[in-house]
Amino acid sequence: MKNGNISLEGYGNLDLRDVYEQISTPRHRDSQKLIAFWNARPSDGIVMSRDVPSRQIADLLSRISVWEPVIDTTDLRVRLAGEAVNRRLPGDIRGRLMSELFRSADFKDHMYRTRRVIESGQPLILDSRLFAGRIERLHMEVVLLPIRSPDRSHIWLMVGVFYFDSAPGPRNDS
Repeated sequence: MKNGNISLEGYGNLDLRDVYEQISTPRHRDSQKLIAFWNARPSDGIVMSRDVPSRQIADLLSRISVWEPVIDTTDLRVRLAGEAVNRRLPGDIRGRLMSELFRSADFKDHMYRTRRVIESGQPLILDSRLFAGRIERLHMEVVLLPIRSPDRSHIWLMVGVFYFDSAPGPRNDS
């Protein structure tokens, strides 16, 4: 669990808390589709520009982001960001560093998970809930996958974020 006072577009300045739980099997149908894409990957892995974007996951691209490790994997730069990412991280985040987008404690947690995926070469699936006080604002499943850079020399991170509701943006639960 992470606590902090941050502003999220549509939520105002609220005390937001992220709660993550690692799960072994995806529950969201789009997470299942992304994991199936991973399981059917070529022998040399998923390669950015060759395999992503891909017709096989074209309907998921709006919910996918791709992150490039920088500075010896001490930070990540956003290379691709689907529009659904804006529900959690408002604005155009392409080209920005993860350290600019998350509070310190959250950034450290995200980097820890990123390193686990890059070092293990295996997916990581998280059930994620964002609370404002005691009210759940977002519920999503997050799939982290290691992929290869376009020149195949580095491991990058592909992240699918799949919401458990169909709302296009922040909810106003008045």
